[in-house]
Amino acid sequence: MNPSIRQLVIAVLMSLTLAACTSPAPPPGTATPVPAIGITPPTAASNPTPGPTVPKRHAASPADKPTDFDVELSRSGCYGRCPSYRVSLRGDGAVRFVGERYTAVTGEHQAQISAAEAAAFLARLRSEPFASLKGRYTPDDPRCGPVATDMASVSIAITDNGATRRIEHYLGCANAPASLYALATAIDEITGSARWVNAPTE
Repeated sequence: MNPSIRQLVIAVLMSLTLAACTSPAPPPGTATPVPAIGITPPTAASNPTPGPTVPKRHAASPADKPTDFDVELSRSGCYGRCPSYRVSLRGDGAVRFVGERYTAVTGEHQAQISAAEAAAFLARLRSEPFASLKGRYTPDDPRCGPVATDMASVSIAITDNGATRRIEHYLGCANAPASLYALATAIDEITGSARWVNAPTE
């Protein structure tokens, strides 16, 4: 290396060392300044763009579920040729008929009405005069009154949301309320039982 250049390099290094050694120290208790750290802008991974909102599935409530509803009418024969059969209606409108004796057809038969018709009929059963009917109206019950013999009997079971009420009605009870007869007739009409009870025998 050229002696002149060498001397120049040594002089620069000595000058820098002297400046570092003579720089004033910070006063006691003064925090050493920390260089500012740059803020990194958020990336797509750390702040994803929200997607379309997906609606939550509606939780089924008891009101959404089909009504636990069933009504069955049973007529037993008298000493003569009174029809003996059972007919039922479910909340979904399903009708089931079982002919036993003195009906146009015997055995099991099925039909269907609309769920809306079944719901409307359930509303009738929940209102008066049908809502308060329950228990026995038979010769062994004081409500029966004077008894006529050789009459048929009617049995009705109404299940509504898990609770069942049963009605026993001997048609020979003189003091039985007219609503008992009306209830049995209403069940026959809504189920259309006449198509199997009174239809001509094939």
